[in-house]
Amino acid sequence: MANSAPGTNIARHGKATQSSVRLNGPPEKAIDGDRASIWNEGSCTHTNRESRPWWRLDLLRTYKINTVTITNRGDCCHDRLNGAEIRIGKSLNDNGNANPRCAVIQSIPAGASTTFVCNGIPAGASTTFVCNGMEGQYVNIVIPGRIECLTLCEVEVTGTE
Repeated sequence: MANSAPGTNIARHGKATQSSVRLNGPPEKAIDGDRASIWNEGSCTHTNRESRPWWRLDLLRTYKINTVTITNRGDCCHDRLNGAEIRIGKSLNDNGNANPRCAVIQSIPAGASTTFVCNGIPAGASTTFVCNGMEGQYVNIVIPGRIECLTLCEVEVTGTE
């Protein structure tokens, strides 16, 4: 199979799963190609309020990951993602949450689009994290160390095989 174009969103062809599903917020909503960040628009995921909630994308093969772009919820709760980690790798140990860390999300403003080099996201915003060719089949977003709900409105991944 040919390499993906550098800016092509390879997440759309993957398979998403998450630690739990709440309020009609299944994991595949984060890879539906829609950056809508208002809950009632129907394009965001939602887990239960739990310890270490996580979301995982299986890219179905190994890629060198260049960027991960996350769109945060815009109507409320944007601070839930503060401290979340993006992990990329080839292992499913601890549901993929033990893979190497690309970035820690410091904060993402509601409904905004921001680009960072592996460090933060505004509410309702889309933020791009540069992962510098980290290799992996799995892209995880996990909130470590606290009880929280995880909500993602879009996750986009670029990379090459």
